[in-house]
Amino acid sequence: MSIATDGANSRRVVTITSSRHRLCASGTSATFGSSSGGHIARHSPFPIRPGGGGTYTRWNDEFSVRNNAWVATDSRDLPSRSDELLDDFEAWAGKSQVEMGSFVVEVALEWRTDAAGNLDEWTTQDVRELLLDWFPRNITIPEPEWPAVLLTLHRWVDFLVDLRSHRPGDAAALHAEIDRATDEFHARMSDERNYGLDKFWTARMLEAGVDPEDGEQVEAFMTAVNAGEIEYDQETLDLIMRFDGLDGPFGDFGAEQETPRLPPVVLPSDAELAALAQQSMVVSRLRVLVTWVGLGRTLTQAKKLRIEDARELAELLAVDQPYVEQALSSADLPEVSLVVAWAVAIRVVRVLKGRLVPVKSAAGLPDRPLELWRRAFHAFGELGAAVCPPVSHSDEPPLVGLKLTDVTQALWLALYSAGDTPLPAVLLVDLVRDIVADANPFAGFVAASLSGSTWERDLDRVLAALQVLGALDLTVTDDPAEREKIVELSGKADPELTLVRLTPLGRWGVRELLVEDGVDAPLAEDFAGASVEELSAVLNSGPSLEVGDAVLGAWLGARTPEKAAAELAEFCADATTPGDRLMALAGLSDTGPAGVEQVRRLRTSGGIVGALATEWLVNHDALDANAATEQETTLSLGENLMAMHENNGLVEGLMQFPSSNQIDFVRALATNVHPDSVELLKVIGAESEDESVAEAARAALEGAN
Repeated sequence: MSIATDGANSRRVVTITSSRHRLCASGTSATFGSSSGGHIARHSPFPIRPGGGGTYTRWNDEFSVRNNAWVATDSRDLPSRSDELLDDFEAWAGKSQVEMGSFVVEVALEWRTDAAGNLDEWTTQDVRELLLDWFPRNITIPEPEWPAVLLTLHRWVDFLVDLRSHRPGDAAALHAEIDRATDEFHARMSDERNYGLDKFWTARMLEAGVDPEDGEQVEAFMTAVNAGEIEYDQETLDLIMRFDGLDGPFGDFGAEQETPRLPPVVLPSDAELAALAQQSMVVSRLRVLVTWVGLGRTLTQAKKLRIEDARELAELLAVDQPYVEQALSSADLPEVSLVVAWAVAIRVVRVLKGRLVPVKSAAGLPDRPLELWRRAFHAFGELGAAVCPPVSHSDEPPLVGLKLTDVTQALWLALYSAGDTPLPAVLLVDLVRDIVADANPFAGFVAASLSGSTWERDLDRVLAALQVLGALDLTVTDDPAEREKIVELSGKADPELTLVRLTPLGRWGVRELLVEDGVDAPLAEDFAGASVEELSAVLNSGPSLEVGDAVLGAWLGARTPEKAAAELAEFCADATTPGDRLMALAGLSDTGPAGVEQVRRLRTSGGIVGALATEWLVNHDALDANAATEQETTLSLGENLMAMHENNGLVEGLMQFPSSNQIDFVRALATNVHPDSVELLKVIGAESEDESVAEAARAALEGAN
């Protein structure tokens, strides 16, 4: 449901654009043991989660995070996994004879599926977002049933423990977070100012006795609202619309709405940005065009370049060479048409009395490359007809060109969120199609009728133009493993193998747009004052080595070595996940003698932390290797492997080692010293591509049983 404003009468008009809001138990209550149909409102503007797998590993060989990031772009396997988990949870609850509400878990899993998150691994931050943002914004449940939500989430955590997705320490933290959020959950569910737009109007329908699932009743309700017959709180509605960011250039990506967790970035210096802009194709072509225009060029009656002028410009720019001789008009020269449209859009030239003439106030702009580039970047969304022209003169303009601003914003967000990880172009096709289809009902109808090749053609045009801009880096992978992954994710036997990522200049431009729209797009140095918990979350989200080092360097630089070492050591001692513990030890490597002193203290605590401390001391020549016990070595090995498993990279990480070493690792795990040995052996036995390693893991499991 959306609200459109009639500017002439300042009257709000209600229209149904989707049935997205979720009611529990067919609009009544989330009774224990029941589930309901319907749809959860999806507000995430883009499908891509920031980060994407892999751990910031300075203590070990870095392993590729590329495939894991691609999985985040294509989450088609998540719904089936969600169904499996829901079935397993219901079976577990029946066997355990505990009360629970299937609807609550169904809602939680759909939320995680929309965000392409790991469905059976949850953090305290996930719990808070679910309870304090998602439910209040999107889910309508009668107040007497609110305690059922909290109770069911407690049951869900217990189920995850039995599933071995969480160790008891993690479960205790999740239970505590649910309890801490209880009062605020009730308060936010009670305050309509926390509602999303769909939920606000669903509440009004229920008050009026309207069934939101009955199309005829909803249509009659809309008519009544537009006629002023339905009372509602206009101030609350205005506030909700502002929170939903409906007026900003990024649409739902508003400043006060929940935003995706964008990764920190490292940007070039001002001097480097100016040099990059100077080297970009768009700046070079715009300069050539301005010089060529001179005092002015006569245009055709259609206000296009004359064919002889267009051919001359194509030769100067070294573009459109295959088409120059056969071209009948400048429209047959797409690259020439694009640079002219770009120059007009940024007002370095203009059409005046049938001539293309320079704009006097912009005479010095070609000498300021970064400013010229910035104008070209901001104007890109206006170039739809030039970027995606009709295939023939009789064709309608492609939908992608008509919606180029929306398409470009979606691409910016997806690529910015991926950090330094390039994304396969073939996985961006569905993103573009969805953006166009969501634009309006008519566009959605037309979009559904177009073939996949049409979308691929238009996306290729957009990507090529953005490469001319200097905002994108396009490469074709020749890595067999990457090709296999693209085949798997795209479902195509012979997919396009182009990989796409933002250039440093493009990243700077996108971040400028985000910041202007009030979105939190942090720089690496912004984490100087972060808590150690925030630091760990960032470094375990899969940043590049450059970004990870910059974040850690900023954090360490804001503290004395003694203070930094003490904070990291305390965090390591209390941490409940391998990634957190290993991050803390990585940071301690840069704290000098203070770090060595703290790690020596950690070793005395024994257990997993003590074993990791022993490994650290040996690697830093602060302890003789012979001083490490076999148990410490095995525990440390298991913890490093578990860190890989946390990020879906266990098998990939193991494959960096020879088969003989992998089998040695399996034998060490078979001693069952590490608490997660059985889980690791199960994964290796089921997923290892080396049959000798997989067989060794399965044999170890049989021996353990």
